[in-house]
Amino acid sequence: MAKTWFILRHSKVTPDEALQKLERFCAYSERCPKEVRSKLSEFGLTQADAEQIFKVLQEDKFFNEERFAMAFAGGKFRYNNWGRVRIRQELRMRDISPALVNQALDSIDQTEYENLLQKLLDKKRQQYAKDGNAREKTAASLIRAGFEMELVFRFL
Repeated sequence: MAKTWFILRHSKVTPDEALQKLERFCAYSERCPKEVRSKLSEFGLTQADAEQIFKVLQEDKFFNEERFAMAFAGGKFRYNNWGRVRIRQELRMRDISPALVNQALDSIDQTEYENLLQKLLDKKRQQYAKDGNAREKTAASLIRAGFEMELVFRFL
C-alpha cells in the first residue's frame, strides 16, 4: 500500500506542467537560483529538460539573483530585525555571489540600521531589567540576531 502512495505522490510531471508550476512558484515570491533548481529536482525530469526549463525561467525573468538578494536583505532587516551578519550568512547559504551579498548589505541604510539596533537594545534592557546578567544577555541576544559584536558593545 505504501508503495502505491509513493508512486502516486511522486509521479512524474511533463516538462510543460513543470514549467507552469515553477512559474507560479517564482511569481509567488522572489526566488534564488538554488531554490528554483531544488524545486526543479522534485519533478523527476531529465537533466536536459530541467536545464531548459531553468533557462526559460531565467530568460523570462521569473527569478533573478540580484533582485532576490536585495529583497531578502531588505525584508529580513525591516520585518525580522536581522543584522547584517545573519543576512550575509543566510545569503551565502543560498549560494548568492559575494558581490551581490555585499551590494544587498550596502543597500541597508546605516542610520536605519543603528536606529533599529538602539530600539532592540532598549527593548532587551527592559526585558532583562531585573536580571543580574542583563548586559551580557542583551549583548548575546543582539549578536544572535546578527548584529556585529563591536557595534553592539559600542551601543551598550
